[in-house]
Amino acid sequence: MKFLDETGQEITLKRSTTLPGYEVTLAEDTVIDSAVNNPFFKGINILQLPKKLKGFRDNPDLKTLLEPKSLKTGIKLELADDEFALFEPNLDFVTNKRLQNVNRIFGNGQEIVPQFVNFGLKKVSLRSGMAIGTITIISTK
Repeated sequence: MKFLDETGQEITLKRSTTLPGYEVTLAEDTVIDSAVNNPFFKGINILQLPKKLKGFRDNPDLKTLLEPKSLKTGIKLELADDEFALFEPNLDFVTNKRLQNVNRIFGNGQEIVPQFVNFGLKKVSLRSGMAIGTITIISTK
């Protein structure tokens, strides 16, 4: 098991204090927009609803309503054939920020890029270097 950066150099990750595994940090500042900030809902009132629903299936704003946002970590995995990585997001993301993780399992050669959907009422700003979760390496043998 090795962790590589974007240039292919081996890096060491900090051990997690809460779970068995390694701390995963964010590589760049990211904003995850709330579904209520979608342009479809801007200025909507009950009188405009039939007009808004006319092209409901073809509305480009609704197609991106619950689209997950990828968080770049810059960490690539190099694992044995019988290993995989399990990503567990920080509890604060789920409880306070209302972020739901979409993908949890990463394999050999994959970059750790967790995806989140914001079910909260406000957009969430995440800073570079912030711990976003824990990665645990699991062996199947």
